[in-house]
Amino acid sequence: MIAFSSLWIYRYYTEQCEAVVENIEYYQLETTVKEQFLSSHTCELISSLLLHEYWVDDIYQSINSEPLIIMTSSRHDDVLDLTLVGTSQSFLSWYNRVQQKIKYCHIQIMSIDTKGNSIFFTCKVTPLVM
Repeated sequence: MIAFSSLWIYRYYTEQCEAVVENIEYYQLETTVKEQFLSSHTCELISSLLLHEYWVDDIYQSINSEPLIIMTSSRHDDVLDLTLVGTSQSFLSWYNRVQQKIKYCHIQIMSIDTKGNSIFFTCKVTPLVM
């Protein structure tokens, strides 16, 4: 009876030790995989896409920070077409702000027209692939 109890206790502690060793190995493997993924180009791409998923909202918010009026706005594919009305100073201030703070977008000025005292700026905004 004592031998049977000793054998049972031995098996119990052996199983517990094996479980602890498996947990340690799993944790080490998981940590290694996470470290490899976090330093990979795939992680950088996914982070970039998640971070800049709402680039159009960032552009609209940046326009609201300047005395500019959106006359027309349309989005097709990954291109945002805008026609803005305002002073050249307010447009250039907005343009420079986007270039400095929203670096994941590119603004292409299509035309600048004047009608009376108003200046119309037509531009295309596209996200940059990182």
